[in-house]
Amino acid sequence: MVIRSENASQVVWWCLRPMLFVLAAVIVGSFCGLLRPSLAGEPQDVNAPAAKIDKTSGQPSVVDEEKAIRKLLDENSDGNTRLALLIVLVQDYFDADDPADARRVMESIVDDGRIPTGQRSLTASGLALAYAVENDFVRSQRLVNQAKKLADQTPPAELETLPEEPAYEYLSAEAELARRALNQHDTALRKVREAADLARKNLDNPSLSEHRHEEAANQLLDEVEHLVGLQTQNNRRTEALNYANGMLWDIDHDPRLKPNAIQRALVEVAVSIALMSNDDYDGALFWIDKAIKGYQDAGVLPYAFTYAEALRIRLMIALATNRLADYKADAEGFQYAASINPVVAKTPSKDERLSVILATQGNWPEAESSISRVLAYNLKDQGAQSPFVKYQSAMLMLYRLEDSERKVSESEISRYVTPMLGQNDDWDASGSAGAFVEDGALAMCLSRLMDDGAEGQALAFRIAELFHMNATQGAMSDGAARLAAVTPELRSLVEQEQMARRAQDTERMGLSGLSTRLAKVDAENTGNKGGAIASVEDAEKAMNASAEDLATLHDRINKQFPEYRGLVSPAVPTPEQVGAALHSDEVYVDFYVGRDATYAFVVNAKGSLHATRLNVTRADLKKQILTLRNAFDAGVPPRKAGDLAGFDMTAAADLYRLLISSIQADLEGATTVYIATSGILSSLPFDVLMTAPATDLASAHWWIATTMPVRIPNASALVLARSHPATHAAEPLIAFADPSFDGRDPATIAAHPVDRTPARAFPVDGGAASFDYHRVAPLPETLDEATSIAKTLDAPDHSVLWGKNASRSEVTKRDLSNDRVVLFATHGIVAGEVPGWRKAGLALAYEGRGLPDSVLTADDIVTLRLNADWVVLSACNTGLVTGNAGDAISELSRAFFAAGARSILLTQWAVESRSATEVTTGVFRIYANDPSLSKAEALAHTERDMASGKDGELYRHPYFWGAYVLAGDAAR
Repeated sequence: MVIRSENASQVVWWCLRPMLFVLAAVIVGSFCGLLRPSLAGEPQDVNAPAAKIDKTSGQPSVVDEEKAIRKLLDENSDGNTRLALLIVLVQDYFDADDPADARRVMESIVDDGRIPTGQRSLTASGLALAYAVENDFVRSQRLVNQAKKLADQTPPAELETLPEEPAYEYLSAEAELARRALNQHDTALRKVREAADLARKNLDNPSLSEHRHEEAANQLLDEVEHLVGLQTQNNRRTEALNYANGMLWDIDHDPRLKPNAIQRALVEVAVSIALMSNDDYDGALFWIDKAIKGYQDAGVLPYAFTYAEALRIRLMIALATNRLADYKADAEGFQYAASINPVVAKTPSKDERLSVILATQGNWPEAESSISRVLAYNLKDQGAQSPFVKYQSAMLMLYRLEDSERKVSESEISRYVTPMLGQNDDWDASGSAGAFVEDGALAMCLSRLMDDGAEGQALAFRIAELFHMNATQGAMSDGAARLAAVTPELRSLVEQEQMARRAQDTERMGLSGLSTRLAKVDAENTGNKGGAIASVEDAEKAMNASAEDLATLHDRINKQFPEYRGLVSPAVPTPEQVGAALHSDEVYVDFYVGRDATYAFVVNAKGSLHATRLNVTRADLKKQILTLRNAFDAGVPPRKAGDLAGFDMTAAADLYRLLISSIQADLEGATTVYIATSGILSSLPFDVLMTAPATDLASAHWWIATTMPVRIPNASALVLARSHPATHAAEPLIAFADPSFDGRDPATIAAHPVDRTPARAFPVDGGAASFDYHRVAPLPETLDEATSIAKTLDAPDHSVLWGKNASRSEVTKRDLSNDRVVLFATHGIVAGEVPGWRKAGLALAYEGRGLPDSVLTADDIVTLRLNADWVVLSACNTGLVTGNAGDAISELSRAFFAAGARSILLTQWAVESRSATEVTTGVFRIYANDPSLSKAEALAHTERDMASGKDGELYRHPYFWGAYVLAGDAAR
């Protein structure tokens, strides 16, 4: 956090803000993980415990002091003076352990019209947060409303004096209120996103002062952990990782942020959380270790909330990887912080904290008992779909699995896993996830089930499918929202479903409160017990009625709009269901790469499953895949025939041996092999694998000589596509090619100088803090490619848009639902590739601002209306995945699937122009000339011809043909 000038109004707010957070922690009950005191960048005493004074002895002096201060207030109308006097009074009530009177005085600050409106807004937001934590939602909402109104009335001059932007604070309070009062974690995410977007907008606004820029930078830095946590809890895992990695890049390259050591550590914590949610616990451990050392070097106190929270995250990583015994010192530090700091003591709850501490000591039964208590409370209060219930359920499962004295049965694992598989008619539309240790529990369950025979392995297969589904769920949810938005009847049902779901949450929370009251009446034998029982019974009836309404709506949506259900809450199919969707010449393979082993699951068209454990670790595969990709990722194609140009034939053969050879017998006779995977294996170009070592390209034995690998996000996507076939579109093609990156159209096509040798590399300067869109190299040859494909498909000339017409706005305004082939022949941009740019996209014609308005992003794509047999992305890197976490297929392909594409032809590295034209036109020429061929076979014929030298000896090299990946339904 940048250092702020200490004028009077700022000083009083920095006195008030920490009290609000500690006040909230003191009054919070046993809710777990809900409080978000992001205090890392504050002066270090903010995290210190409040001074405690005996209430009996302290109270009279505070009362006397209030009388004196009230008299001074009567005599003074200056707003800042009045605020300073009231802050002194708040502090004294707070020190006297009298939170009720402290809040009362703070409310008088909010209501005092002579105090500046911005200060009143900040105080109202803080109080709204405190009341939300206390579950006093009526007062919290009233104060949020006041905070918003006062923020709108704050004059620009006062904004220059405030230590925080009032809008940032009331959005945070709204987020907490949404989670607590309504159990709406999606709304909470939207509000915190809104605050981050506002901060980014303010940071980019050159008309604002340096002070406002500092506030914006601090908002982005201080809230990064909070935002990433909410993204993971809303099952937006890829989004969380992109955002965290983007902020990691920003703190090193954006000079406007100026992070201090504590804020840098906060970003590192956020990266760790994002990696945990993507099943990369080793990566998460690296970053949390780095963050903790950063806190230590910065002198953060051992009982500070931020330091304790980092210890907690490291303990969760250790739990997920069965290494808790190595982190006893962290458990002791966590407990020490809780004994001093009331925020730490309440966040998470005592029972959850105690369970982890007991587990580090190997006391598994007591750890299980402790977590079960808080889990039961949250289950009663929030329901099974709460992210806190989900991660605490995963903790409970891990305690059982890691207890060497206990044998966890297949039925126990099944009871834990089955609710996540989405097979029930009354499906989970919450979109929430546990994030912290859920993947660790699933991975351990999968490993255990592999030794439990056919039934256990069938369940292990479905767990592997869960990993791939989770990696794509954010894009699928976006697609569901888009589908509802353009379908009026579905939109009406979805709105009713959301209202019914929220009504059920409200009824559940009301029942929880009444049940607690009944228990108190029963225990103390006071009050109207009969009335309390009647209230509970009425609440139970109301909640059951809400549940019935919700189930009825789910049934209607499921029957009338099964594709929506398949997007928002996809069911994980059984091997038998997958087999029923396969054609006789197809096989489905699911790879899950674990920390210690890799698992392959093969399903054939008869529905039989072969599951096997492969003796290769994630680290081993990463090393081999990086070796194989080095030559391709360099972006320099071979210049002469026979030149390997760095292509490692040994790695290509070794990867086939490690992954495919053990299951090759299951693939015999299959012309198409659907492959689902995530993580590092997503970046493996399966097409270039070799079945045996070779010394030169002419003698190479390529795997694609007998079968064609096709990528698929997961089995559910294939089953859904084939369960609800769509009518094919009428028009043959719409193509966007040769965009005008400088915003001008050339007079003629020939005006472009054409160099067909280099790869279509995107111009990136990793050391630059900004990017000039005008520097993007033109691609005139892509127009030749598009027109050639149009001719092959008998498409009219107007189906190819180029120059200024190949623009983002042109794409988004068109109805593309009647085009069988949708082609983008341009540069692809990978998330994080361009400085400051966090989204994958397609570079289209310049429209005034460059990246912000000229790139078609995944967010844009999910709103398109497609009914395409093919989407072709003839661009560089459109299929690239990071491989460092939970990617299933590229962000762009996920978006196109959500928009309605059935199959996608995309590239994994910077393709060379002439070979790109040969491959894409060749695929469609073969496909059009032989109606018996599938899409996979058309691509296979094209790649085989090129690999065999039919297009010239130079083009034997896999750089030219191996970049292409077919994803989705590859049948005709």
